[in-house]
Amino acid sequence: MSATSRTPGSRAARGAALALALFLGVCGAGPASGAAVSGDTSDIAVGDCFNASVAPKDYRTDKVTQAPLTVDTVPCDQPHQSEAYAVFTLPDGPYPGEAGLLPIAREKCGGKALSDYVGADAKLSATLTEYFFGPGAANWKAGDRKLICYLSEPAGKTTGSLRAT
Repeated sequence: MSATSRTPGSRAARGAALALALFLGVCGAGPASGAAVSGDTSDIAVGDCFNASVAPKDYRTDKVTQAPLTVDTVPCDQPHQSEAYAVFTLPDGPYPGEAGLLPIAREKCGGKALSDYVGADAKLSATLTEYFFGPGAANWKAGDRKLICYLSEPAGKTTGSLRAT
């Protein structure tokens, strides 16, 4: 999800590491026990809380940010920067460009996707900000079409999940 290309060998190694992390999580030694699990950004799923190498305050809300190669997924009851509330795979076709991705992200991630996740009656912090990770041109060409919608508090880390119960 960044302009850096990935080799099949490194993808396999990351896949093995993720499988081990998931196994350890099931066994009580992974995120459920409070430990962060480093993984490929493209593995972020709805409901994942995570930390990235760049603080949310440094992201821009007027564009879709190319995702970092990895993020640290943590249990939502642990301090975290962000929480994914929707993930979409965009359709094949020509790369829409960075400027073209923003209206797509706002359409897909706004409204129903957000209210389905947090609840229609949710009272969210006024400083909570919606951001998007999306593919760059090189990743799009390689078949990466993943759009990740997430919420962050730009001022710092938070604890707890925003997901409606």
